[in-house]
Amino acid sequence: MSSSEPACYTIYWNDQRVLEVTATPGLLVSNLAPPPPPGAPLCSHPFLSATAFVPEHEQRLRQILDRSESVESYLANLRADGFVVVKEDSLNPNG
Repeated sequence: MSSSEPACYTIYWNDQRVLEVTATPGLLVSNLAPPPPPGAPLCSHPFLSATAFVPEHEQRLRQILDRSESVESYLANLRADGFVVVKEDSLNPNG
């Protein structure tokens, strides 16, 4: 990954991938939910974009996001809540 590309993270609960986060404003997507109807507003966020993969964790992930003020605070809050955060270009499981 070049230094001009936004940082990307994969979030795990135990060994299950539950979320992918990119440190750039964008859409919040549920990978398993049906697409919104044509013309429906898309859910976006001011400091990150994310794709969720496990519906059972989506509400919790959103609650943590809503109390976060930046990508860094979101990642810290996820870790504090028991999630494992792995930076895409890193072997360090704590990002």
